[in-house]
Amino acid sequence: MKKIILLIFSFIIYSNFWSQTGPGGVGENDGTSSLVLWLDANTETTGMNGVALSTWHDRSGNGLDFPAGTASSGNGATYNSSGVNGYPTLTFNGSNDYYEHPYNAILNPANISIFSSSNVSSTSTYKSLITSRSSISGSRRGYIIYSRPGTNRWDFWTAQGTNWGNDGNNTSTSGSWASIVCEYAPGTSNKKLFINQSLDFTATKSMLLNTTTQTRIGGGHTTAVPQYMFQGDMAEIMIYSAILNAAQKIIIDNYMSAKYNYSLTVNNLFNEDDAINGNYDHDVAGIGRVDATNAHDDSQGTGIVRVLNPAGLNDNEFLFWGHDNGLLQAKETADVPSPVVARFERIWRVSEVNTSNVAVDVGNIDMRFDLTGLGSVTASDLRLLIDIDDDGDFDDETVLGGGIISGATSLGGNVYQFAGVTDIADNLRFTLGSINILETPLPIELIDFFAKQVDNKYVQLAWQTASETNNDYFTIERSENGQKWLELKVVEGAGNSSSSLRYSTIDQHPYSGISYYRLKQTDFDGKFEYSKISSVEIKYIGIDIYPNPTESQIIITGDKSELEQLKLYNILGQNVTNLIKQFQNGESMMIIDLSSLTEGTYYIKTKTTTNKVYKQ
Repeated sequence: MKKIILLIFSFIIYSNFWSQTGPGGVGENDGTSSLVLWLDANTETTGMNGVALSTWHDRSGNGLDFPAGTASSGNGATYNSSGVNGYPTLTFNGSNDYYEHPYNAILNPANISIFSSSNVSSTSTYKSLITSRSSISGSRRGYIIYSRPGTNRWDFWTAQGTNWGNDGNNTSTSGSWASIVCEYAPGTSNKKLFINQSLDFTATKSMLLNTTTQTRIGGGHTTAVPQYMFQGDMAEIMIYSAILNAAQKIIIDNYMSAKYNYSLTVNNLFNEDDAINGNYDHDVAGIGRVDATNAHDDSQGTGIVRVLNPAGLNDNEFLFWGHDNGLLQAKETADVPSPVVARFERIWRVSEVNTSNVAVDVGNIDMRFDLTGLGSVTASDLRLLIDIDDDGDFDDETVLGGGIISGATSLGGNVYQFAGVTDIADNLRFTLGSINILETPLPIELIDFFAKQVDNKYVQLAWQTASETNNDYFTIERSENGQKWLELKVVEGAGNSSSSLRYSTIDQHPYSGISYYRLKQTDFDGKFEYSKISSVEIKYIGIDIYPNPTESQIIITGDKSELEQLKLYNILGQNVTNLIKQFQNGESMMIIDLSSLTEGTYYIKTKTTTNKVYKQ
């Protein structure tokens, strides 16, 4: 059994600034690495199910967002909140759904690697996943084109008129999710297309460098109007301005195959995403080595766990980890070993294998946890828990058995390291615990947020927190279209709480039709985060008037068509509409100023209703 070695000096030598936070832990997401574009449907927080997404946002750090195309009445693709394996996708209709970005040299490097996860529909027409047209008339720089008519095969359009990358028996993945990887470097043999990690072909033609025109997602090129429209679903697309090494390509493909639930033809090395192993599909990252020049030994990826400095990483060996999507909250108090009093609900599981899927040992590793946003932490309270006997329980682990590891050190920036960990092995689970949940509670604030209509008139807004640290207040925001948000209410937070708390409030005057809501949680230091969006539809019957009676203004809510014909009459039946001031506040709300009228009873008449109002 391996032992833990505390290499105290290591946290001084290695900086947090290079934590490999790109897909699977390859590249950075701050614009400083070769990762130049990263489109991920899962990060579209404003996406609404069944509605076209107006902009596909770049998370590479370069700010290369792709708005919906405009030529030929272009639309954005339809957002599907649970498209594949619980992750959102974008559905392209094969007609006018596409995105485009104006020419940018970053998107057109001389050396390029493109990764994608998609599911293309079977049709008889060309299907473009991502394209970039050359400035030379009649030629195209085609990153990835799907299907020549009648064949439904992936192909790599290298350029020069009608010359394809290859005219052989290329593979079809029609109707199935797949990883498509395209790489190109001039003057080399790196003109290749891979499908699910398997080399499909090597192209022979050179590719013209785009210097003027736009890059498109889901649409090909003529001059302005897109052709060869993609039909099917996309989940993720990445562009690197380099030919990635063999180990990095294996890591990214395993990240995508676990996330979107498909198998790789070769090098399918992370098997903890299988149902029989518990579906540890999420935030998969890895380190590995094919040979001395094709290695990657530092990864964090999209999660909070970073692994680096393997002491015995040999050729064709890899270490992957992913989690079960449990809460990042130390509320599990039953399945813990003494002296741990609580652990994360989230559990990670490891595949430590070679390319033949045989268990190996990559040696001692450093493991870091980014606990940003999880409240106050005392390093000495932290414990790394490893299910050494692989029985699915942590409560039977011991310090001497290697299942309870102390010695965490703070590296600054809310990052904590366990150095020289030796007990991580193939198929084992691990998680993080605390021996003092008052001092180191490891909370996550929000468990749930939802909105529901009440009596087709009001909207109830409710949310629950598991525990709170430095929680100042909540802000409920409302929108008519899911794009422009207005502050609705502010609710005071509990500050610090180790118990679950429930909150509820009522929106007395929602919009007619659909109202969108989101919750903003703000800490005492000003940091904040948003919840997912919840929507409610109210179909108004009649109108609402308040306050009634009034001394000055009244607010009238109702259907847009109902308010378009509003008139005011006095008790004698005389039309006095011209004596009042009216203000439109959205399509379903009017504000009426009665200050100029004398006290008494008046009648407000809309399209189909008549209501009394009392002026005091």
